[in-house]
Amino acid sequence: MKTKIFISALMACTVAMTSCSDFLTEDPKGQMVPENYFTSQNDLDGAINVLYAQVQYSINGSHSLSPNWMGDDITALTSGNKDVYREFDSYKVNDNNADAKSAWNTNYAIIKAANFILNNIEKVPTSEEEINIGKGQALFWRAVAYFKLVRWYGEVPIVLTTDLDFTVGKSTIEQIYTQICTDLEEAERILPEAYTTAPRIADGLNNYVNKGAAQAVLAAVYMARAGYPLNQTSYYEKAAEMAQAVIKGVKNNTYYYKLETNYKDRFMYVSNPYSQEGVVAIKFNKDNPWGWSGLDSWHSVCQAYESVTNGGWGDVVGEIKFWKEMPEGPRKDAIYGSDGGKILVEKNTYKDQLINWYQKDSNGSFILSECHPMFRTLLYGGGSDGSAMNDYNDREYTMNNGICSQTLYMVSYSEVLLWYAEAQARSGSVNEEAKQCLQKVLDRAYGAGVDDANNYASDPTTFANKCWKEHGYEVAGYYPALVVRANDQLRMDDLKNAFATRQANTPIEVAEGISLKEGVEMSGNWDESRNYATIPSFDADLNENLK
Repeated sequence: MKTKIFISALMACTVAMTSCSDFLTEDPKGQMVPENYFTSQNDLDGAINVLYAQVQYSINGSHSLSPNWMGDDITALTSGNKDVYREFDSYKVNDNNADAKSAWNTNYAIIKAANFILNNIEKVPTSEEEINIGKGQALFWRAVAYFKLVRWYGEVPIVLTTDLDFTVGKSTIEQIYTQICTDLEEAERILPEAYTTAPRIADGLNNYVNKGAAQAVLAAVYMARAGYPLNQTSYYEKAAEMAQAVIKGVKNNTYYYKLETNYKDRFMYVSNPYSQEGVVAIKFNKDNPWGWSGLDSWHSVCQAYESVTNGGWGDVVGEIKFWKEMPEGPRKDAIYGSDGGKILVEKNTYKDQLINWYQKDSNGSFILSECHPMFRTLLYGGGSDGSAMNDYNDREYTMNNGICSQTLYMVSYSEVLLWYAEAQARSGSVNEEAKQCLQKVLDRAYGAGVDDANNYASDPTTFANKCWKEHGYEVAGYYPALVVRANDQLRMDDLKNAFATRQANTPIEVAEGISLKEGVEMSGNWDESRNYATIPSFDADLNENLK
């Protein structure tokens, strides 16, 4: 109940504050103006609520996350209204792509809300502790927004005030990372280790970010800075230090984070709605009074197949080669479905039957119009009328129940373990703690003792690459994560290899006698600009400096 009240409060404040979200045209202050606001702790709390509402808007559906389709784990369908995803999937994003605009808008909305707090917080008559908590929230989320933008668009404008500037130019990637690190390092310094009262913590999960969240995201940022395109490799050592700080905090019970016993338990949204594996977790409430809004999660609809489920959109499907190469085990069963990843058909000829996603009918034609493995990690199972919300199971794991009260995990503890192990190895050595961190992830993914971290430890590069690959499996298809497979591939300058593989489009044997190709075609030649989306024309047309 506390969570639902808190989330409803976010939307109430948002409705009062915000209008459109265009970067160069929106007034981010709305009805909150410095002259008559920030005069009490309640005002500060309200501004923070609005900031979190913008965070919710930025990840509650697939459209604002479409740049994550550039990874080799995810692809798009070739038919229907999926062109916005296909452009990212084929590394050729036009400046009028509606999802590129959505991703841009929602993250600059976060930045504006954060700037509004940071530019005015010192005037609030409250304690230093409360000032630090409020400032820490704003610094953290401004940094996260820029971390997304710099990996999606490359050079973007740094805006640190709420003033409109139609002449602002793009900052270099190094300048952007410097600003991100400055914000996060200060947030890490001033944020508390824990919260004790609602709504800052409820249901066993933080609603406000804490020091551990800042340390975890700093580890991710340092790793990105160490890789392509800056290649400032000394940051791997700093990444290891930050990830290790989180791990130490777990060991001494400073932080509540844990590794769930079973990988699938992270996604049991009914029986385990608030997994403490979440280091940065954002909650949603489908029962809010505004219906389809930023307060509810749409991802169950986005993952469900449109052609065989009631109401599914089929926005995200699995790339065949990545599915084929992922080692078998409990993690793969959770991501793609057990029983070979079968799909429960809810309509048409095969209604109420479980079929293989590559299955043919009696005439030798594929049942599905496009054959791809289906992700499960964002699905609710349940009745086809949408009246029930259940954890998915072998009978109902592909049913879609529409909007959800779903907790999304932007950073999970398993990722921190892998980041430490990889960063430590890329710093030059594989120590015992790095092996232990990797081993914990391997045992859960494949079963105890099936894969041994020691097999990779003799060579730091081999060990680091194993950690990198395992992280890609951990987040496969889970595109709301802060660091997805596409981001990992950008860091390792691997997107060009994914492009080449997709351009060759060699058939993959998915079952005896059945080989399949990907549907979305790669055209043209690779150049480094294809690592990024183009800045949306709606802003670039207003400011020549953004072209």
